[in-house]
Amino acid sequence: MKYLITAAGSGGHIYPALSLANELKSFDENAQIIFLSSKKSIDKQIFKSADYRVVGFDFIPLQRKISGNHIKFCLKNLYFLLKFSKESIRVFFLTQAIKPDIVIGFGGIHSVAAIISAKLLNIPSLIHEQNVVPGLANRLLGRLTSKVAVGFHKSNTYFKNKDIVFTGNPIRTELKKVDQGHARINLDLDINKFTMLVVGGSQGAVFVNDCFIKALKGLSVQKRSRIQVIHCCGNRDFINIKNKYEDIEIRARIFAYCNEMNNAYSAADLIIGRSGAATLNEICFFGKASILIPYPYARAHQIANAEFMREAQAATLIKQDAMSVKHITSFIDLGMDQPQVLDSMALKSRQLFCENCAQKLADVVIGILEN
Repeated sequence: MKYLITAAGSGGHIYPALSLANELKSFDENAQIIFLSSKKSIDKQIFKSADYRVVGFDFIPLQRKISGNHIKFCLKNLYFLLKFSKESIRVFFLTQAIKPDIVIGFGGIHSVAAIISAKLLNIPSLIHEQNVVPGLANRLLGRLTSKVAVGFHKSNTYFKNKDIVFTGNPIRTELKKVDQGHARINLDLDINKFTMLVVGGSQGAVFVNDCFIKALKGLSVQKRSRIQVIHCCGNRDFINIKNKYEDIEIRARIFAYCNEMNNAYSAADLIIGRSGAATLNEICFFGKASILIPYPYARAHQIANAEFMREAQAATLIKQDAMSVKHITSFIDLGMDQPQVLDSMALKSRQLFCENCAQKLADVVIGILEN
């Protein structure tokens, strides 16, 4: 069997796609799997260790909001249309040449081109939606595909008159739980200190990085002496964050891109980060309490994800605004003084984790091919 899988632009799309690919390979070691991705450095970083053929395409995002000059807005979207048309033709001819048995999309503009190509070539297709609120691309593509797979039951209402299957969100194949003490030793950290992990997604989040450092400064000297941090800050903010930790004299392991996430998650008492679907899935897999600061743009997907966690009492939600720093400081204070609060959140997050998601999604793919 040949599978064409589209996933690009972030770990949130690529990690579950890779997990599916690995599961399909375990079913059929002769399966041919080709990934359609972007030319971004984050895509290259994630795919670097994966043994799959990856074809990069140079799509650009649609400008949805007018900010400032209307002419510039129109010109940008005209360029988007020209670029989309050119790259979509390339995707069509690639799909025609490969002749995949199925095309699987994980959202974004790359999936639009691939799923439309599949429809034109009469190839069955599937999309997987990772977020509570589907993106524009997947909402449109849901009308063209054979089936829709979702990571949250709440997503069903956005795909009307469609064959929808709940599979959950596949987790990275390589993630494994480590004893907390051993994880801290592996990261050269104190096994007894209150440990926080800061994650901003696969590319880092400047707002989260900045707010967290300011929040640490708001803690008492006595509290700061009991803290240590694992901070995954992204390439663009690495030097800046490293210098700031030296100024506040808190023990920290700082990563531009962390390849030790098994240890990082396992070592943490509290996680602070964005609320992309992949991040939430990993927090639940490791069963950790978290402070979620959802990215407020991009159709507010992350806000809906964070609301889901808060409603389940598995996390606290802090909005991205002028009060973010104060609220982060207050919750860290609370968590250090009342560890039972974090223990309760950790238990609730662990209960939300959906097992065997990659296998369930692979079963859907194979079911489509057998019909």
